Amino acid sequence: MNYDTIRPTKQQAENILLELFNIKGNLTELPGEIDFNFRIKVDNSEGYILKISRPNENENYLDFQQKILLHVEKNKKGLIAPQIIKDVYGNVISESFDALGNTRKVRLLTWISGRIWSSVNPQLDDLRYSLGQQCGLLTQALQGFDHKEAHRNLVWDIAKSLWTKEHMRLFSSAEKEILLTFINQFEAFQNTYSKLRKCVIHNDANDNNILVSEDTVQPKVKALIDYGDSVYSQIINDVAVACSYAIMLHNDPLEAALKVVKGYHSIFPLEEIELEHL
Repeated sequence: MNYDTIRPTKQQAENILLELFNIKGNLTELPGEIDFNFRIKVDNSEGYILKISRPNENENYLDFQQKILLHVEKNKKGLIAPQIIKDVYGNVISESFDALGNTRKVRLLTWISGRIWSSVNPQLDDLRYSLGQQCGLLTQALQGFDHKEAHRNLVWDIAKSLWTKEHMRLFSSAEKEILLTFINQFEAFQNTYSKLRKCVIHNDANDNNILVSEDTVQPKVKALIDYGDSVYSQIINDVAVACSYAIMLHNDPLEAALKVVKGYHSIFPLEEIELEHL
């Protein structure tokens, strides 16, 4: 049996919530790639998200995620971001033991209400512009932050994406031709690309990590969630990730991307050389 995959029950999560945070609420299990997540609904509040780790989770990685949120909270300037709730002992990362005696790290964050980007239709220019603005605000808030785990080897770091060349055999000849066109162009610009501005970036503005307001007329992007793939990399990569999801299913992907770039640039000005590499 792989103990790492044992999922905490709803009752166990309720017990952890009460014991460590003195909070009672209605719990709903949520999907999660790494943590076991539960949404917590309470009266007179947007609620919380309880995150329970797998056994033997990298403590430095969890510390990295918490330190990012603490930094953003101090520097957000109008940005909405999840806030850390300390446990009854004042810890930002708590500990609990499962039925097998394994230590589980526990974190509690505030819940941010809204619609995920993938559920919003239509996605108009103003919405994409506001996405760019929110991404720019987050880059602005992350200035000056660093952590050892930000420099880990992450396959989702665009700057290190040339590892994909080793897997071209998995694609058809037609697909391989398309992919190699872009890979070769990227490789040819490594000398200048490697010198572009860097900082810790969110790196994961995908269509399920973008929260949009409930307004049916002129909705705006409220927040970005899930900082788990944050990494120290080229700033322009954050814009590229946001654009890659925001242009999906649009008839004119270039026009759609321009709205995101303009929104970002209005908050966090891009340099000419960075725009050339978009």
